[in-house]
Amino acid sequence: MAASCERIYGDTYIIVDDRVEGIGNNVSLEFTHMEFSGKGASQLVIKGRSPIDKNTIHIRFAGENGESNQLVEFEKSNGYEERVFELEQITGMHNLTFVFMPGSSFDFSWFRFIPG
Repeated sequence: MAASCERIYGDTYIIVDDRVEGIGNNVSLEFTHMEFSGKGASQLVIKGRSPIDKNTIHIRFAGENGESNQLVEFEKSNGYEERVFELEQITGMHNLTFVFMPGSSFDFSWFRFIPG
């Protein structure tokens, strides 16, 4: 669940139950000690809502071998929807940060990784 992050900071957001809504400029949600064992992960499912045409979300993985950054774009939706995004393969232990850029307007329910 999005609101279960270890740390959240930024200009605009509100926590509603287990969701983070009204995500605006420069908001980051941090999750620590994410283990991508075995085959790791090659896809990401995000359940969210976007009242604007496109929200660009930076997904930052920080592990013992350095950092990597991947981008996904969650397009406009009328309500909460699940969207699947392809990722470059991620394996090992990482801290994970979802970074929302200026101009964002997003409601974030949950995410999960799909092995691959």
